[in-house]
Amino acid sequence: MQRRFEPRKQEQEGSITLFLALVLTLVLSLCFSLLEAGRVQGLVAIAQRSLQLNLASAFGRYHVQLWQDYHLLFLDGSKKEGEFSLAGLEGTMAEEDGKKQRGASFYQLSLKNVEITGYSLSTDGQCLPFRAQACRAAREQLAAEAADSLKGQMDQGKELAEGRKELDKKWETAGQAEDKAKDWNAEEDGEGSMEPDPAPSGQDLPENPMEFVKKWKTSPVLAMVVENPSGISGKAISLEDTLGNRNIETGNLAAPEQGNLEKLWFLRYLDYYFSCQNGAGKGGSKNHALEYELEYCIGGKATDKENLERTVKELLLLREAGNFATIMQDSKKQALALDMAAAVAGFTGIAPLVQAVQVGILLAWSYIESILDVRCLLAGGKVPLVKQVSEWKSDVSSGQKALEQKRENQENGTGLDYREYLQILLLTVKEDTLASRAIDIIERNIRLVPGEGQFAMDHMIGGVEAEAVYGAHTLFLGFVTGSKAKHGMYYFSSSQQLFYSREQ
Repeated sequence: MQRRFEPRKQEQEGSITLFLALVLTLVLSLCFSLLEAGRVQGLVAIAQRSLQLNLASAFGRYHVQLWQDYHLLFLDGSKKEGEFSLAGLEGTMAEEDGKKQRGASFYQLSLKNVEITGYSLSTDGQCLPFRAQACRAAREQLAAEAADSLKGQMDQGKELAEGRKELDKKWETAGQAEDKAKDWNAEEDGEGSMEPDPAPSGQDLPENPMEFVKKWKTSPVLAMVVENPSGISGKAISLEDTLGNRNIETGNLAAPEQGNLEKLWFLRYLDYYFSCQNGAGKGGSKNHALEYELEYCIGGKATDKENLERTVKELLLLREAGNFATIMQDSKKQALALDMAAAVAGFTGIAPLVQAVQVGILLAWSYIESILDVRCLLAGGKVPLVKQVSEWKSDVSSGQKALEQKRENQENGTGLDYREYLQILLLTVKEDTLASRAIDIIERNIRLVPGEGQFAMDHMIGGVEAEAVYGAHTLFLGFVTGSKAKHGMYYFSSSQQLFYSREQ
């Protein structure tokens, strides 16, 4: 039987030359060095990203009540005692980094030190970060096309508001002319009172409205325009610790520039989130330290009543300007005013004096009309900025009884309502003053929430600049060209800025 062929087992000794061993050592050293060099480059990128993620994670702890009530994103920098401190934010970032699961990670990067080197507070730069976020919130509520339409109304209203000073001068000139005519008449007659000359047309003329309008302008104004004065809110606040009356914290990050329409957007924000005499806004807090929040932004007084009174006075002057523009288009009213002026000062024979009194009578008549307009606005009605002649309501022949005219509520009428008129008045308030008063309202309302008694907007962080040092152990060879290894550790410095709103 033939045997199967079986290969013969041979045992051979292996060997490697010293040269080959050196070559392999160098090749492996090169491979591991390249691998470690790549790891180092990855560590640099991860250090930057880790700081950014740590900041973003810390910013996720924004003030919830401030967001829910006013759609503002800020991080509370206060300690429990109400003092401002960055230590809490730095501790939060270290805590977040410590939660990472490193295990057998290729990089094994850890945070060694973190420091907040710069920060922006909501009240910095005349409250610019606060205004920037408020404008962002308003843009989310209102389309740009609607803003353009609103801007046209605001511009017209602002023009009327700015013309009030000129009307004040005319009113003062008219008063001086009337007084001068009285003095001359007294000198001629030897009496302290004057009797008006007969009307040129022979008809009975109405009472000169300048006399009682002067008294009205110095009398308590709310009694003339509010149907039920006892229903006025009695709420009040202390002005001692408002933003403008206390030392506030200040950040050290430069504030960015505003946009062109920022004030208009800011006004829309206030209209949406703040309450007024006609009711609450569509958003905002359920807690109200003051009921008339928009009026506080205009008046800045401690009580609702004072703020409403200040607002009503401003409204009367604004409506007087609009009504004067209307009455100057009505030739019949101008002719009647001229007859009345001639009866007062015609005996002097000085035409400019008569014309000045005529303007005063027209202004007084416009003021009477303004009282009726403001009554309508407070009752929920609408009034055009500049009326048509046919829309005029008051009759100068009623004299002081004009205030007894039935109050109208023109909810379905044309024109602007009370809130829209407040927007015009707010437009005349300086931006920094307006923002400061708005912050006063926000602070007071949030402090009414349980656990928020120490809330302060100058402790609200809107952006930070942080510097961090990260460390990682060497993993492969320790000799890598250009490495940052010290005592078996790599150290990487990272710097990042983060803001809640890039519009800041």
